[in-house]
Amino acid sequence: MQVVLFTKTNCQLCDAIKYELLDLQAEYAFEIHEEFVETDSNAQDDEQSGVPRVHFERDGRVILCLDYPVKQVELRRAVRAEMKDRSGRQP
Repeated sequence: MQVVLFTKTNCQLCDAIKYELLDLQAEYAFEIHEEFVETDSNAQDDEQSGVPRVHFERDGRVILCLDYPVKQVELRRAVRAEMKDRSGRQP
């Protein structure tokens, strides 16, 4: 699983979600990718929708989106559910 964090520089809410993701990454094995909406051409169109936003991707497809405002409790719940679901899929 890959988690994409849409963020901005100097965004306290974005930083809080990033640190939460790093904490969860230590507990579960997944990749984190940051996309800065100010500089990433793919994300610039989405800049009006607010950050932070988090997308969960599997096999190149978005499987879950947490839109602004992302709450830490929802983030933890989503990661745990996805990792539990992933372990259930593997033989």
